[in-house]
Amino acid sequence: MERFNQYWAGLALVLILSIFLQLMPQWHSLLTFNSKTVMAEGWPLISAHFIHLGWWHALFNFIGLVLIVLIWREYWTTRWLINALLISGVATSVMLWIIPANLSFVGLSGVLHGLLAYCLIKDIRAGKKWMWLILIALVAKVFAELLGWQPEHFVGEHVSYIHAAGLLSSLLLYKLERRRISDAVPHDK
Repeated sequence: MERFNQYWAGLALVLILSIFLQLMPQWHSLLTFNSKTVMAEGWPLISAHFIHLGWWHALFNFIGLVLIVLIWREYWTTRWLINALLISGVATSVMLWIIPANLSFVGLSGVLHGLLAYCLIKDIRAGKKWMWLILIALVAKVFAELLGWQPEHFVGEHVSYIHAAGLLSSLLLYKLERRRISDAVPHDK
């Protein structure tokens, strides 16, 4: 069981699930986030993050996930990686549902922004103060996107909102890390 708790098992599970879902294009319309229907359906709050526009989109998201997990492997266990993906995915989706734009999206890039910012915050808290520079650069990039800068590889006009919502989810990840549900329940002494 100890081997399963290492980060690589969680990473393998997530990649296998994403590849499986990518191989099922007939399901994509059901799994896609659409702000008009997401709360009635529910599952696209998380499922949209694990399907992609195509194999190139999936490959780049998979590479981003693998790099984040491998570079900051000391922060990940199977359980926390899966929890972080779910928490960031749902938080990102809820924030996107709240904004007044009509959004439809798939992909992991928003969650990747959240995971990256979470790892940078952890590094800063661990004494690696120079990580502030990378975190500031990440926040500046997202602000530039919100102000209208969009590289040619962006697909859709609302990618900046997705990245911003994912970035904000990092704060929730940091707050909730390694917390148990039982910790929220008051105990009588």
